[in-house]
Parts: sequence; C-alpha cells; structure tokens
Amino acid sequence: MINKIQLKEIDTDSCEIILNKAGRVVDGINHGRTVLKGDGVYYKIFDKDYCRRENFVKAFESGFFEGVAPALQSLIVDGNDIVGYVTGTGTPIGSEFDEMPKDFYKKILSKARDKKMFFYDLVASNVIRTNDNEISLIDLESVYNVDELYTISKHNAKVKPNYYFTELKKIWKENMKKISFIQPSRNNLKYLKWSYESIRKNLSSDHEICWADDFSDDGTWEWMNEIIKKDKNVKIYRNEGPKRLGHTILYDTLVDMATNDIVMIYHADMYACPKMDEEVLKHLEPGKVVSATRIEPPLHPDGPEKILHDFGIEPEEFKEQELLDWLSSGMVTEKEPTKGIFAPWAIYKDDFTSIGGHDSLYAPQSKEDSDIFNRFVLNGYELKQTWQGLVYHMTCRGSRFADGAKRNPDGQVFMKNRETDEWLKQNIRSTRNFIRKWGHFVKHDEMMMPIIPPKYDIGLQVMNTDINFLRELEPWCSCIYLDGNSDAYIDEYIKSEQPNTKYDLTKRVKQYGVDDVTKNHDIVVQFDAREFDNNAFQVINNMSEILKDSGEVGTMEYYIFRFFINSLETYEKELIICES
Repeated sequence: MINKIQLKEIDTDSCEIILNKAGRVVDGINHGRTVLKGDGVYYKIFDKDYCRRENFVKAFESGFFEGVAPALQSLIVDGNDIVGYVTGTGTPIGSEFDEMPKDFYKKILSKARDKKMFFYDLVASNVIRTNDNEISLIDLESVYNVDELYTISKHNAKVKPNYYFTELKKIWKENMKKISFIQPSRNNLKYLKWSYESIRKNLSSDHEICWADDFSDDGTWEWMNEIIKKDKNVKIYRNEGPKRLGHTILYDTLVDMATNDIVMIYHADMYACPKMDEEVLKHLEPGKVVSATRIEPPLHPDGPEKILHDFGIEPEEFKEQELLDWLSSGMVTEKEPTKGIFAPWAIYKDDFTSIGGHDSLYAPQSKEDSDIFNRFVLNGYELKQTWQGLVYHMTCRGSRFADGAKRNPDGQVFMKNRETDEWLKQNIRSTRNFIRKWGHFVKHDEMMMPIIPPKYDIGLQVMNTDINFLRELEPWCSCIYLDGNSDAYIDEYIKSEQPNTKYDLTKRVKQYGVDDVTKNHDIVVQFDAREFDNNAFQVINNMSEILKDSGEVGTMEYYIFRFFINSLETYEKELIICES
C-alpha cells in the first residue's frame, strides 16, 4: 500500500524549485505543474485541472508503475484528490539520445500490451537509476491509453524514440477499436454486396456491419439473412413497409442496434479501400467526427474535398486491381487532415445519441446530413477529414438515380437531369424544412465545413400578397402575417403544405388585420409584395447575415424593407438537441 501525504503537509518553503509551471495554459489546455526538491525526494504537484493528472491516476490505479517505477514513494493528495506524487532521487541513465537498457525496454513494451497503456516519452533522460540501483521511470504522468497513440498531440506530446513508436503502432493495431458500419439500403443489392465484400476483404473482420432493408423488392432481405448465417458480426433490420422509412430514420435505428462504441455512417455504394478504418480511427476520439476521403468517378463536379478518378461507375465494370495499384503507387499524395465533413463519417455513439441523432423532420432523406453537421459544430465537436483513409464512391445510388449511372457513346459518364421524381419532390420538401428550422439554405465552405449564420426570431408582415407569394416566403420566418384579403388562400396553402412538414402551419401563417404585430417577435419586417423582386429575395435569403452585421435595436430601413428590431437574441444553439 503506497503512502499518501496531504499537500498542505509539504514544507514547500524548505524545498528548492526545480520547475514552476503552475497555472500554465496553452491553447486553452492546462499544463500547470510544479517540481520541488526536498530532502532526498522530489515532489511533483499538479494543478487540479492539469491535462495529464488523470493520466497519472489511471496508470497508477491500473498497476502500470509496478516493476517499472520503483522510485515512486508516495501520492500527494488534496483531501481525497490525487494531485501529485513523490519520487526518490537517482541518476539519469543517459541523455535523451542514449539507448534504453534492453531488459527495461522489454518491460515497458510488456506493460503496454498488458495494461493497454504506454509511456510516451521513453528517452534515457526520463529514466533514472535509483539509490538502490534500480532502473525507474520518472515523469510518471506521461502515460496514455493505447487507443490514444495518434491523438496525444493534443497535449503537445510526441512518442519518442521512433523504434519505440514502431512497436506501439503494432500494439495499437492489435487493440484497435471496432466500428459498427451503419448501412441502410433500398433496392441497392448489387451495391451492398460490392460494399460488403470490400469491408470484409480490406478491413478488420471484427468490425460490425448493421444493415437495414427499407422494404426492398430486389432480394436484399433474403441475401441479408443468408449472410448472417455465415458472418457473426452482421446485424439486420427490415422495414416491412409498405411505406418507405428512408435513411434519415434507419440510420438511427441501426445506431441503436450497434454494439460498438464507434459508429460510421456508410453508404451502400461505397467500397472500403485498404486500411481506411485504421486511418479514420487514428484521429477519432470523443468530441470529434472523422470523415474518410471519397474517390469518385466524374459523375459530379470536382471539388477540393474529394478525388476524381474513374475506376468504374457500376460494380460490373469496377476496376478493383487498377484502383489498388493506383493507391499503392503513391498517387494519393500525403496530405494533412482538413476541417470538414462528408460521408462516410465516424463518431462515438454516445456523441451521436447525446444530441438526438438525425432529425426526422427530413424523412425519408435529403438535408438530414447538413442538419446534423450544423448541430455537431454548434455542440463543439471537431470535424476532421483524413486523406489517408479512402473509399471509392459510386455516388447517389438510392432514390436519386434509381437506374444507376450511364455512359455516353464516347465513354463519358453522366447523371445530370436523371433524378427520380421521388427524389426531386423530397429534396424540395427537405430544403423548405431546413430553411424553416435554420433560417437559411445549407451553407458550407469548399471543404464542406458548415457555415452557420445566427438564427433569429423573425416575423414578416406583408401587404398585397397571393398564395404563390405565401408559398415562397413562409419558410423564411417564424410567422408570416398577411393582409385582410388572404383568408381563402391561407386555408388552401395550409391544407396543401401541412403534409410536407412537422411544423404547425396554423402558427406560422396568420392575418394581421388592424393589429400591431411589430412586438410579436424579436424582429418584424414590413414590406409590400408589389415591390418584391430578385434583389428583395436576396435580402430575405441573407437576412441573418445582414442582421448580424448591421442590425441594432430600433427601426431600420433596408431596400424595400422596414425592420422593427426589439431584440437581437439568437437561437441557433437551441437547435442542437433533436427531440424527435
């Protein structure tokens, strides 16, 4: 049983200060600690929120230091909290560049395998020979869980030396966390087969695959049932119909079924390139969302967030070996991770469920991804894309392009103007619901990092409208107030539009009559529909940014609009948690 001494019992006045970094904060991270030299001992004292304090506590409680840190004599506690430790004196076995004694090095590697933890700065200057002639680690808070091997840079830490890092990478891979792949599918059997084969061939066989059959009639459910007889790491679910649920709902159904801590939203038309899982997991930790990089045939315009290269547009013509040779030849250049997000993306299940998952407002599909990406950002999650983890993506093989991709006689691929009526109608519905919720169209930078303008409580008071104008403007506000001649078409509009949204339109469309509505909302905007043109619509479209940049409490004139601004409070953070 190791001794404990209370912090207040240490006679700091009689000690020599060796290191004084108490209260040191770098990039918002506390690195505060102090080292004092007493009579034959060293006291290392942590700030309560020192970034590596818990590292030491976990390592100590796991027994990591037994046999490798004989210099450890006592714990320093403040009440019941461990806030440091005491070590005996000794002599460093060498400089930072000297070799580690082989027997001691083997002990450290054995500890890493046994405890699933590692001492990151294994250089001779952090190892002493005690007065009892024993070799011992010092700087004992330098211990991390093995699954943090690639993320310790967050604490300005780096594994040394290189040969030690090589061995730790092997241990990391042996203990690599498992992913639950989340794959809804509807009448996409040939793509799902192709995707499944790639996951099992190119990635760890221990990953779980969760499938949902969305009332398919192409043999998908029958095939899934054959697979689960042979593959113990597959889970399946079927929507019995007759109505399609869509992936907005089924993603979350499968996440609930998943048994791993990590889930990956993964399309049925994606081929997993070798080591994609490893590269994603290197960057993933709680509070982060990590995307793989898509390689796609030229079916859609190029962009800096993906790689365009034609290795086939259908599984029947997929040039697998050509893709693998291209990857192994180094054609994909080394590139640091970037900020942004697109499928496939991985997240800790707890992080996903804590914000309520996808919003059923967008069922069956479209804009549900943009919505949850906004909520990730607002909740403080870091969005990262790795360029070493890759998938080949056929693209849009669900309801958008039900009959797959085509080639012109000259071999060029195309999809433009081939969308299904179902997808087009749902895309319009989801776009309008996204505007109702967020107050703007989907916005992101060129790397697909969400841009989120403020969300305001805005009422529109409009003179001289008709049903077409109402249909155009209703989504852009909390409530639209119309003049006294609007009775008939308000009812008509609500009857036709209500099936397309969960919002109660009777609360969003009203007449103002003789009432003063300028106090009904934080912001009320008055204008005459007869003066409305494309420039006016652009003002409506960008109203959040205009208010953010130029808005002040009081009245304001802007183009054809008169603003009554009672408050500039914003509400976008109230949208983080999805209750549906």
